[in-house]
Amino acid sequence: NSGKHVLFTPGIYHLDDSLRITRPGTVMLGLGYATLQVDNGTPALVIADVDGVKVGSLLIEAGAANSDTLMQVGQPGSRISHAAYPIFLWDLFCRVGGAHAAKATCMVTIHSRDVVGDNFWLWRADHGRGAGWTSNPNKHGLIVNGDNVILYGLFVEHCQEYQTIWNGNGGRVYFYQSEMPYDPPSQEAWKHGDVNGYASYKVADTVATHEPWGLGVYCVFH
Repeated sequence: NSGKHVLFTPGIYHLDDSLRITRPGTVMLGLGYATLQVDNGTPALVIADVDGVKVGSLLIEAGAANSDTLMQVGQPGSRISHAAYPIFLWDLFCRVGGAHAAKATCMVTIHSRDVVGDNFWLWRADHGRGAGWTSNPNKHGLIVNGDNVILYGLFVEHCQEYQTIWNGNGGRVYFYQSEMPYDPPSQEAWKHGDVNGYASYKVADTVATHEPWGLGVYCVFH
């Protein structure tokens, strides 16, 4: 609130409410992958629709109470252009389960325009404590609603529905890696309508332009 930047030294930080970045140009940086642990079902981090925010090197951990999203960039319906002074996000890990039972509907939701991301790893746990089809539910890794969002190195794994949903125009992704969930207990548990399973990477029918380069989506069968 005093307008300073934030540096997290290595450690686990338990949050009972969201960290909110509201000032343009704010820098939030973690050392040693400082972990933001969500305890009450809130997002760990909410970034206002402002210019030039920089966030990097953080691990965001879901908690036992469901979070609609673990990280929110902008507000629904955001239309402000940040082309001259983009929001930059890099080296961000989000995890649902793996250390304990956890829940999150989505890991990262981007409403703002002109966001640049580099190295996102969004992981619904497939092993570790609390990993199971019902004990660490998580529908989506990433939802992009803003226009002109660019991501370099996007890793989304094991989410139970569409792992990546892209609703904004003019998006670009350079390298995508995604492993499908391999823990559905049955086909009936993993389908929508008459379709078995879900695609990993879903571009909305309303999107006019989108460019993904170097996509790898694969399955491990047990």
